[in-house]
Amino acid sequence: MIDEGVRLVEPSVEWEAAYREMLAEFSGDRIEVLTEVDDFAATVQRLRDRARGVGLPEGYVPDSTYWLVREDGTVLGVSNLRHRLDAALEDYGGHIGYTIRPSERRKGYGTRLLELTLAKARERGLERALITCDPENVGSVRVIEKNGGVLASESYSERAKRMTSRYWIEL
Repeated sequence: MIDEGVRLVEPSVEWEAAYREMLAEFSGDRIEVLTEVDDFAATVQRLRDRARGVGLPEGYVPDSTYWLVREDGTVLGVSNLRHRLDAALEDYGGHIGYTIRPSERRKGYGTRLLELTLAKARERGLERALITCDPENVGSVRVIEKNGGVLASESYSERAKRMTSRYWIEL
């Protein structure tokens, strides 16, 4: 059982060192929900703007980023909640993307991160959430199913260029 002393926080400059420490663990892996940073304060402001729908790149929907932190100040993972879906997100991406830093995987933090992010989706008034994943990613499948995910479809995604499973979670 994981420590219940974890919480979601919105991006803030106070978490810079802990975020960079987490980011370093991914050693070059491209993870979509992670934000590479040069100017940390500007990155935080950009994430806040995106949550308000300000300055969105073309083809993007407003989204909120959250960091899962432990009481000791460790940033354990990141989630991204898209406020609505468009056709591209229905194909691949869904409402929520998330990742846990490699050293903290298989400890229940992914399940907790998705659970807390689903609560944020509920607060935004969503009635259900679409989560997509690679069918071969057994860890993500388990996390989604533990949070009530029901497999709706599995097909080749042109956007992702691979097979994609789509799960709906009633909120």
